[in-house]
Amino acid sequence: MPQFAATRKDLLVPVCTATKTMRLQRILLTILLAAVALQILYYYPLLPETVASHFGAAGRPNGWSSKEQFFGIYLGVLALLLVSFAGAPTLLRRISPEWINLPNREYWLAPERRARSIAILGEEMLSFGNATIGLIICAIQLAIQANLSESTRLANPAMWVLLAVYFLYAIFWTIRLYRKFPKKG
Repeated sequence: MPQFAATRKDLLVPVCTATKTMRLQRILLTILLAAVALQILYYYPLLPETVASHFGAAGRPNGWSSKEQFFGIYLGVLALLLVSFAGAPTLLRRISPEWINLPNREYWLAPERRARSIAILGEEMLSFGNATIGLIICAIQLAIQANLSESTRLANPAMWVLLAVYFLYAIFWTIRLYRKFPKKG
């Protein structure tokens, strides 16, 4: 028999639903990390030894590095994101509730609701992390394509569209998160 976590209508779902959502987020994360591996394995041999690694607002390169540094920084940033977002549920379970910024924190982090609330926060953090990793993968792909082109220019409109989509997702994610934890329980 499933356990139910809270008295609020949209939190009256079996705890196993949180596990199912988290499992889907982890599958998506695995797919994203596989895409990173394939991206590096495919493009590393195709790139020149020195690559444009930073681009100005107009899409012109203004920073250069070796391809080893380029991919090393890429992997380092991804590792930091992975630890930050995938490790959030573990951290949230271990820290004091006073360090968690949540509307009506006392209500949502009361002992009878804490596990479910932390599970929801963990799902949401992993979801946001997946979106952020997706953004990084796409931005790196644009940089790779620029380095493989004759002009070595970033596809500027594509980057701005990518950033706009990510910004809209961040707004949607924030609203969704706040709706899951209203000020009144």
